[in-house]
Amino acid sequence: GTENHLVLWDLRPLGLTGNKVEKMCDLCSITLNKNAVFGDSSALAPGGVRIGTPAMTSRGLVEKDFEQIGEFLHQAVTICLNIQKEHGKLLKDFSKGLVNNKDIENLKLEVEKFATSFDMPGFTLDSMKYKE
Repeated sequence: GTENHLVLWDLRPLGLTGNKVEKMCDLCSITLNKNAVFGDSSALAPGGVRIGTPAMTSRGLVEKDFEQIGEFLHQAVTICLNIQKEHGKLLKDFSKGLVNNKDIENLKLEVEKFATSFDMPGFTLDSMKYKE
C-alpha cells in the first residue's frame, strides 16, 4: 500500500557520501546505489543513497524484517564513520579501511544469514539445496 517504493537517504548530516556507503555496503552484501540529493554541489560525490524496497517485498519481507534491515544499515553507517575517522575523508584513504576489516566481515555474515532465510521469487529454499 505504499506510494513510493524506494528510500532516498541523505547522508550529509552524518558527514558521509553516497560513494563511501555504497562501496562499503557492497562488501557486506547490501545492495543500494549512491544517489544525488537536493543541494549536492557535485554529482561526483553524491550526498545520499537510494534503497529500493521491491527486491525485499517480493521475497516476502514484512515490517519487522525492515526493522532488521534498518539495523544493518545503521551498522554499515557506523562502520563507515569509524573507517573515515581512522583513515580520512578522501575516498582513496577511506578505501584503505575497507581491506581486511573484521567489522565488515561480521556484518556480511549477519546480512547473508538473514537474506538466505527468505525465498527468491521463482525459487524456494528447498529447491536451491544441493541434491545428489
